[in-house]
Amino acid sequence: MSVLENHLETQEVRENFVVDTKEKAVWALRKLAKIRQEMAENQAIAEKEIERIKAWLEDVNGGLQRDAEYFESLLQAYHRMVLEENPRAKSIKLPYGTLKARKQEPDYIRDEEKLLIWTKANRPDAVRVKESVDWSSLKRTIVSTENGVAVDENGQVIEGITVVDCGIKFSVEVAE
Repeated sequence: MSVLENHLETQEVRENFVVDTKEKAVWALRKLAKIRQEMAENQAIAEKEIERIKAWLEDVNGGLQRDAEYFESLLQAYHRMVLEENPRAKSIKLPYGTLKARKQEPDYIRDEEKLLIWTKANRPDAVRVKESVDWSSLKRTIVSTENGVAVDENGQVIEGITVVDCGIKFSVEVAE
């Protein structure tokens, strides 16, 4: 039987099969448990192979990374020397690449509490105040109507909320 014929036959069986008895439900759960077990085994194999490949890559690239860092430090020292002689030599073009030097922005280590106190006193325009709805508090007072409108306990329509009925959520827990 070809792969296509097998696929079509499987599709036909799936379209015609219905779980309508407890025995069929038990059978379907057994099948589902077996499928999930096989998926977990495949995942475990993949993770093991990924770890093996990562270890191999780390092994073969470890020495190369150290070599790359060594040559980068040599080139950086050379560029520093050239910059001392000629402060305008921000870029040095060479046949196999370009050495570049750029002034970086300073890092700011902030103590948020102290900074906020200072900013409130000296630069109140730089203080950000964010207003938001206390959803958990508001949600306790909401009553939803059948037509998807949210009202409060007094029957007043709450603007900005649309109620979406999500129906019933079904899930399947397979015993292990």
